[in-house]
Amino acid sequence: MSAVDDPPRVPESPLDTTSRLAARIAERVAGLPEAPRIDELLARKLRGNEFTTLLLHGLRQRALQRTFGDVREQALRSPMVRASTIDARRIHALDGVLFDCARDFEAVDLAPVEPLGAAACVGVDPNNVLGAARFAEVASDASVGLALHAAWVRRREASRETLRWCASQRVLRLQPFDRPEYSPHFRLFALATSARAPQAADDDRAERQSILEHLAVWAELAQRLPEAGFDVARARVVLSDTRVVKAYLRARVPHVDIESMARGVRANRPESTLEALREAGVAERQMADDWCDDPLVRGMPELERARALQDEVAKPLQARFPQLSVAYDLTRLQGLHYYRGPFLQVWFQRESGMELPIGDGGAVSWMQGLLSDRRQRFTISGMGSELLVKLFCLEEKK
Repeated sequence: MSAVDDPPRVPESPLDTTSRLAARIAERVAGLPEAPRIDELLARKLRGNEFTTLLLHGLRQRALQRTFGDVREQALRSPMVRASTIDARRIHALDGVLFDCARDFEAVDLAPVEPLGAAACVGVDPNNVLGAARFAEVASDASVGLALHAAWVRRREASRETLRWCASQRVLRLQPFDRPEYSPHFRLFALATSARAPQAADDDRAERQSILEHLAVWAELAQRLPEAGFDVARARVVLSDTRVVKAYLRARVPHVDIESMARGVRANRPESTLEALREAGVAERQMADDWCDDPLVRGMPELERARALQDEVAKPLQARFPQLSVAYDLTRLQGLHYYRGPFLQVWFQRESGMELPIGDGGAVSWMQGLLSDRRQRFTISGMGSELLVKLFCLEEKK
């Protein structure tokens, strides 16, 4: 090993706090009548502060043993720790356009970490999130950070007004990616609306109003992107509602467990939706220009929800943005177990005809759990701003 590989050493101390505490924990565990298995010890048997102390001790000792060569080799083989491939000026210029389009939303700069389990609480497998010591995890979705911020504001101010936030955040996800334009860490732009209507009968309407406000931001963005140097020729919105989709699929394939089918769909594999539908006996995705005309929908109790989404979201959106195409997906599986009520996708199309889903969102029940209030309504949507630069920016494509 060459001298250049030797890091400046952090001085060892016999009085190091984590080492002393870790030794004390080890003595306590060794004195238990039945020594637990190591996996049980780490997962359940240790108290929270003991678990954190042992993690800190172990990571500190391993860090002290590493050299510049070790660090270099990990950086070379792990995309998780490498810089993004896009020009930082372009993503920041796009952020400027996004923040301007979201001018009615308060802009916040989110923390890079969240409480341990935040992602699991909203339905994300912890294996797809980078856990950290001190009971934290690296942010994997800006919407989760906005939900925590919203809960904090609601608790602090006891406000019942509708509150709106937006944020641009670099997030990290550890699920496998098989497309070169995808990377473990990337920048997202997210919107969030927290609402509680004066009357319970208006709560669902508040959700639809939030969806309309979010879509207006994304529609304005689509209009402005060509002037900003992006190859966005057309934009399309696909609307769904989890209750309508579940009712429709139960009527089409009553023998299939819809929840299990939806959980097998992966956002990073768009073809997985069609695969799941075909396996269940549905030949193709059921898209409609007016889903209230579908015979199955007309006979369902959920017809009023479908009609309200058309009347309160789609029609005013198209009146304001006539060039925007709006369709309905009666068989959308991706996000079916994640959202609760109306949900959406935003598609952008290049001049060449290539079209991709670049934005996603919908109503979620997170705030009900965070504030122990069933009437809280929380709506989120986000756009892959980094992916937008990689695939639609004319300068980036040269």
